[in-house]
Amino acid sequence: MRFGETDLQGVVYYANYLLFAEVGRIAYLRELGILYERDLLARGVDFTIGEARARYHAPLRFDEEYDIKVRVGEIRHSSWTFEYAIDRADGAHCADVSTIQVMIDRKSGRATRISAELRQILERAKAA
Repeated sequence: MRFGETDLQGVVYYANYLLFAEVGRIAYLRELGILYERDLLARGVDFTIGEARARYHAPLRFDEEYDIKVRVGEIRHSSWTFEYAIDRADGAHCADVSTIQVMIDRKSGRATRISAELRQILERAKAA
């Protein structure tokens, strides 16, 4: 944990958990074989975050190491959920975060269906 990510009490500033989720999300997509430029932007689609939630359980403090676990939640027509567990390296569970990714057409900016290929990847990951 870096000093700039904490508040005056040396505890991670609450909004930074969403940044940690983003780090986990991009790494997880890469682990699934999904490359943002190649598999989304080059195909004329993107996703935006339609909702983000965080529930805090224990503090993360300056210079503590942490792990981010990511899994696929509900998959709908044009959106899916990622669920994150953020834990200190000592095993203490610090936060549960969830984000809903909404597929959008880059030209219109409107929601669009998840491609069959992406849906298949997400469903396999969810079942694993």
